[in-house]
Amino acid sequence: MSTSLTATPRHRADRSRHARRTRLATTAVAPLLALSVSAPFAGAAFAADGENTGTVDVVNTETVQVVADATGAVQSKSLYEQLSLTGNGQVALLNPVVTEGLRNLDGFGGVSVEDGQQVVRADVEGKENLRTVSDYEGDLPLDISVTYILDGQEVSPGDLVGATGELSVTYTVKNVTAKPQELTFADGEGGTITKTVDVPVPMVGSLTTTLPSSFTDVRSEAANLAGDGRGGTRVSFTMTLLPPIGSDTATVGYTATLTDGELPKAELTALPVDPLSVPTFKSAATSYEGGAETGAELAEGASTIDSNLLKLRDGAADLLAGLVQLRDGAAELSEGLTGSAAPGSIQLAEGAEELREGLQGRAAPGAAQVADGASELADGLGGAVTGTGLLVDGSLELTEGLRTRALPGSRQLADGARDLDSGLRQLDAGAGELAGGATRLKAGSGAALTGSQKLTAGLTQLRAGLGQLSGVEGLGAAAAGIEQLQGGVDALLAGFGSASEPTTLLGGLAQLEGGLAQLNTGAGQLVGGLQQLNGGLPTAKGGVDDVKAGLDAAAGSTAQLITTLDSLKTNPGCASDAVCVGTVTQLATNARQSASKLGEASAGLGAVSSGLGTAIGALSTQLIPGAQALQGGIGQAQAGATRVTAGAQQLKAGTQQVDGGLTQLSTGLASAVEGVLALQAGAASAETGAGDLTAGISQLDAGAGDLAAGAGRLAAGTGDATAGSARLAAGASDLSSGIDDAAGGSAQLADGIGQLSDGIGDAADGSARLSDGASELSQGIGDAADGSGQLADGAGELADGLGDAATGSVRLSDGLGEAAEGAPQLVDGAQRLSDEGTSQLIEAGKDTAQNFGELYAVLEAGSERANGEKMVVGAPSDSVGLAAYSFTLEGEDGATGRNIRNGAAGLALLGAAGSVLWLRRRGI
Repeated sequence: MSTSLTATPRHRADRSRHARRTRLATTAVAPLLALSVSAPFAGAAFAADGENTGTVDVVNTETVQVVADATGAVQSKSLYEQLSLTGNGQVALLNPVVTEGLRNLDGFGGVSVEDGQQVVRADVEGKENLRTVSDYEGDLPLDISVTYILDGQEVSPGDLVGATGELSVTYTVKNVTAKPQELTFADGEGGTITKTVDVPVPMVGSLTTTLPSSFTDVRSEAANLAGDGRGGTRVSFTMTLLPPIGSDTATVGYTATLTDGELPKAELTALPVDPLSVPTFKSAATSYEGGAETGAELAEGASTIDSNLLKLRDGAADLLAGLVQLRDGAAELSEGLTGSAAPGSIQLAEGAEELREGLQGRAAPGAAQVADGASELADGLGGAVTGTGLLVDGSLELTEGLRTRALPGSRQLADGARDLDSGLRQLDAGAGELAGGATRLKAGSGAALTGSQKLTAGLTQLRAGLGQLSGVEGLGAAAAGIEQLQGGVDALLAGFGSASEPTTLLGGLAQLEGGLAQLNTGAGQLVGGLQQLNGGLPTAKGGVDDVKAGLDAAAGSTAQLITTLDSLKTNPGCASDAVCVGTVTQLATNARQSASKLGEASAGLGAVSSGLGTAIGALSTQLIPGAQALQGGIGQAQAGATRVTAGAQQLKAGTQQVDGGLTQLSTGLASAVEGVLALQAGAASAETGAGDLTAGISQLDAGAGDLAAGAGRLAAGTGDATAGSARLAAGASDLSSGIDDAAGGSAQLADGIGQLSDGIGDAADGSARLSDGASELSQGIGDAADGSGQLADGAGELADGLGDAATGSVRLSDGLGEAAEGAPQLVDGAQRLSDEGTSQLIEAGKDTAQNFGELYAVLEAGSERANGEKMVVGAPSDSVGLAAYSFTLEGEDGATGRNIRNGAAGLALLGAAGSVLWLRRRGI
């Protein structure tokens, strides 16, 4: 490859040595860069002398390397740029860079720069990397501070050198990129609201330090702790610095017992991340969006209930006015009966008695027989009239019951069955998705187990081969095999590679550790989200149940009112008055309509409460335990991967020792034998580490299998429930249709019975006229006495009935007065339920919609900033841009002061040497 950076084949060895300078930065950021947005970054336009040929993919990685002291105070900042060119062909591009202190890390050539942009022209065959470094003076996205407390007293880092005691170290990392932005989101009432909110660039990070063996009893609530294979403890923290999923500030730390201590360095790697693209955070964003929609739906539903409550209040007010009028009319009726009708009936009875006494001497047997026959006919027809009246009343009650109670109830049952069927279908779909994800996890863990077993087998073969090599005898044969062994060791070292090389052993292990760390973090957030949801759902269900209880209480009061009105309608004093019956009937109809509306609202809330109860049960018994089991399995796999990495690093170190031994072997074959034995020991350690990896992945594979089996059982159960709910919905629909048909038939039956009653009534009228004619015919022959007796008896009964009516009218007046006094309570109760219940529910829905709407708007704005501001300087046009920040917090080991003194002495010597050289050139 030839470029403007003068990268030629004879310089590649130098470039390899320079590349080691950036290995720390690239190794540290490699796991986190997997989370970064990797969409092509539109950089500055390029104007080249010729066109690009072939196909070359360009990836630009920008890493800001920050060196700070042990308290977090920044000492230096450097920007490392790497252009990775992959493919075949000619490429010409412009890369925005920081020109201050710009240096080439791939050779001794300079960097071609035009207008603040690196100019690259290259012939690419395969893969080439171009690296530069410059001085970075820009702002940092994170502010870091560290405090040290030894035996309860805050101390400086230097005080820890040689100290002994109980040490607490606290790291505070703050995302300082926030800027005020105007965000617009739904207000829960069909409109929008605009609010100024501080929006930061979303960042995630990982802080790691390795404590030496002088730190014992290391404890931390937020850290992942693991051994480093040398007696020390590796402490790592994961930070989510992206509100509202996390906080803009992370405070983490550890506590340990320090003995003759020194402070190790700490490293923090962070990068911007798009929360709407990374699955770990996208689920939280979806939850916020769903919460806003649910709040709006809650506010809308509560508004509907409140509107119906206000209608109930207005209907109760109308009922109150009607009761007042009815009470006044009943008072007038009572006064008329007691003051006029009752005294007049007494006078009528006395006159009828006198008439009967005057006609007693004119009785005639024939007239008596005619009168008796007419009376029997009238009595029979009267009984028929009474029977048909009862039949009419029964048919009307049957029709009323079918239409007002059975039919609405069956329809509510059908609606509820359909809602249940819909909810179970959604649950069935979610269970299917869970089963699919669990199956994929099981397949991935199985593949990882197979790979780890192959690694173990390969290392076993390597150790066996080294054992054979250690038994080689004969200096002549050993000398001939030295050259072959040297080539094998070089290939082995290349296979080990480094954590920044993904195709090597150490690179693959680094990617595995990073992926498991991300998976562990995601599993923890999943468990936390499910537990938070499990805590919030009972509260929501309790609120729904409280509102339903208020509606049921109102329905009970309305039912009592209906019962009172029905009893008034059957009272003898009101039953004979058409106006009274009509008024009471209308009031009862209005009350029943109100009761029906309350019942519908209560049934809807009951369905909501039932659905919330089902969700709470599923969370507690299935989802949360499954997520916790998954988290435990991932944690075990992560620990196994860490042990494998440590073993691989030890094996690489042993191989490097063998490489050095082979160099010395040219002067002494005895040294070669010792090097081979050291290599054999390193291979045994690697074999042991690979076995640990296989065991950890086997545990992960078993946990994934359990999760897949549980998800399958959940999917099967929800499928059975869905089938049952479908049959229930079909049966409820058939029941509603049958009741509707029965109601229509009962109405026809009532009409026919009414016609029969009319015919019997006409016959009764005819018999009455016949009886009257017989009385008139027998008047001349002495039957007037019987007629006068009947008149006297009827007058007495009339007097008695009017007396009872007068008494009943008084009770009716008193009862209506009590009803008029109680009706305002129904009005006040409906208003109170609106003010204290549904109105507050509306406000709660609006607050929920606004709160979750704001949270999602902040995430959207953060996503825009992450995509628009992710690069430190910028990337070439049509390339993939990645950026990260790597902080190194220097440790304290007591050598800092000596280094400064030695450095000063070295500068003095360098100055003296320069003076001597100048004097020699001057000939002095």
